[in-house]
Amino acid sequence: MQLLSLILTVIVLSSSVAQAEIRTITATGEYRMGDHDTRADAKRMALQDAKRLALEKAGTYIESITEVKNFLLSNDEVRAYTAGIVEVMEQEARSTMEGQQQIVRVDVICKIDTDVVARQIDTLRENEIAKMEFLQARQETDRLRKELDARTRELAAVTSKTEAETIAQARRKALTGQDVNSLLARAWVALAGSSKIFDPGFSSSEGRRHARNLIEQALALDASNPYVHRTMGLLLFEEGDKNGAIAEYRTAIRLEPDHYQAHIGLGVALRNKGDLEGAIAEYRTAIRLKPDHATPHTNLSFALRAKGDLEGAIAEARTAIRFEPDDVGAHTNLGLALQDKGDLEGAIAEARTAIRLKPDYPNAHNNLGMAFKAKGDLEGAISEYRTAIRLKPDHPSPHHNLGLALQAKGDLEGAIAEYRTAIHLKPDYVGAHNDLGNALKAKGDLEGAIAEYRTEISLKPDYARAHYNLGSALKAKGRRVEAAQEFREYLRLAPDTPVHRPWIEKARALLREIE
Repeated sequence: MQLLSLILTVIVLSSSVAQAEIRTITATGEYRMGDHDTRADAKRMALQDAKRLALEKAGTYIESITEVKNFLLSNDEVRAYTAGIVEVMEQEARSTMEGQQQIVRVDVICKIDTDVVARQIDTLRENEIAKMEFLQARQETDRLRKELDARTRELAAVTSKTEAETIAQARRKALTGQDVNSLLARAWVALAGSSKIFDPGFSSSEGRRHARNLIEQALALDASNPYVHRTMGLLLFEEGDKNGAIAEYRTAIRLEPDHYQAHIGLGVALRNKGDLEGAIAEYRTAIRLKPDHATPHTNLSFALRAKGDLEGAIAEARTAIRFEPDDVGAHTNLGLALQDKGDLEGAIAEARTAIRLKPDYPNAHNNLGMAFKAKGDLEGAISEYRTAIRLKPDHPSPHHNLGLALQAKGDLEGAIAEYRTAIHLKPDYVGAHNDLGNALKAKGDLEGAIAEYRTEISLKPDYARAHYNLGSALKAKGRRVEAAQEFREYLRLAPDTPVHRPWIEKARALLREIE
């Protein structure tokens, strides 16, 4: 029987560059060719196992780094992260004869910067989505390796050339799967970047460029791989191409209908495009496929809350927490739904739990600030908003919320500055334009207020309240004809609901006064 033999030559060198230790690891893979092997296949086999051996040695070394040891990671977690962080490069391929048997050897090399690796693993271990991806990739890699071994044994045992070619093709597909896995793991590292919590839409432009290069390489290797299309869907979502992301997720699902992560990704893309019903349907499909996984329940909770189904949102968040008590997203969603329902103490408790689980999670601090403000604790709210801003300065929401709290406290100048910062970070932030208009009007700057309300209407023409606010500012400025037009538009757009009815009566009264 043909045997796959591997010779590992490991040379560990160290140097110091700007206080960072660089480790260089080399490995040599060896494959002894059989009757049905081509040299190209033999080289791929030797290369794949040389990479495996180099990564195993790299993983062993990384486990020994003091910083990484303090993370208390399992062996599987370290090895999974290593596959995405460490790039193994082919150096040389050569062949020799031993008797009548040809032997192919391939040398590889990888370099490890201890400081960089420690920072990357620290980032990835706090990133629940990336952690799940890497552990699943590790399982798939192990499965493919077992398949390679099995196909190699089968190939050595057959005598029929036709059968041998069929087995060789299956083995080539497994080798390609290994290459694709490696590229996708590195793409995930690029997208995760420096964010310990992977918030969709907040990857770096440099990370997206690097990830695109890797994903396109994977796509060129195997366009029928659903995981490649799902990862491309994520990248397109990060780039702001929601339609492209939806198309890629649908392709992944067509190739593998039970690909539950593709259903989750499609749900996220649909929700961000405003299709809540479509998102909910995808999350429910993911739950049917993986009923005991927390993620689809967490996402469904978020979508149901956006739809106004607070009881459903609370139930799904609690289900997610039952499956995964440390699911920060589930605690966050539960807190928001409880706050919407009026249970401020429950909302505060959930936000505090999320912060206990991940102290540097800006969204949890932002949410705790909202609950404090709703409870009347402006100082507590301001403190939490400032913490969220410190953790994520380029996130517009805590700046907007801080502006609201400062305005409620009477600090109009501070509020206006925060609203302007939120708008600078997100120019189409409708709520920030509205509240900046209100603050400018309160300060007596009617022209500034009118400009902000007009911007708000240009971004969201059917937003009734913006027309009311603009009408009010125009009336105060003495521009009665324009004001009357805006009040009429408000009355046309405003729904007949308990919230709007008092404002509808005020608009009618103001319109009568003008006319």
